[in-house]
Amino acid sequence: MVAEFQGELEPLSKPPKNPTVDYYNGLLKRDAVATEDVRLSIVARRLAASESDSENQKQLQKELEQLLQDRSTIQAHIHEIAAVSLSTNRANLYQTVVQQRKKITDHDCYKSVTQHVQQKCFDLQNEFVLNKLYIMANLCEAGLRDFTIKNAINVVCTSRLHFEY
Repeated sequence: MVAEFQGELEPLSKPPKNPTVDYYNGLLKRDAVATEDVRLSIVARRLAASESDSENQKQLQKELEQLLQDRSTIQAHIHEIAAVSLSTNRANLYQTVVQQRKKITDHDCYKSVTQHVQQKCFDLQNEFVLNKLYIMANLCEAGLRDFTIKNAINVVCTSRLHFEY
């Protein structure tokens, strides 16, 4: 009835396409890299552009392998901290904690835990470490006390790891 009174809706007109803007937007989308992947992308591109069988290529290949190994180590440590923290009575939350990004409301817990990660595990200046700190926030949001998470950090991080930047 209302439609009969008001009449048919006409589709909104779209602004005219600008080929130049579309071209540059396409380039930006193609070259966009997640923050934690910037170093990896730079090294991979340099490697692809290097001369084959050169010393530079060998050095870049070694650097790329080291970056991938460092990322694997960081991820394994962070996931193990989550598993140890949740092992007592919340093991069913593991997948949620490591996969979802929850809003931080327990700032005191998060600050305390991230400072402990900085002291015991790795430097928070590493962009991949920063990207994985949401897991620490999720542990706090799951209702774990900071001392429980810190104990897990102490168990997992027996020595502080240093990575090249």
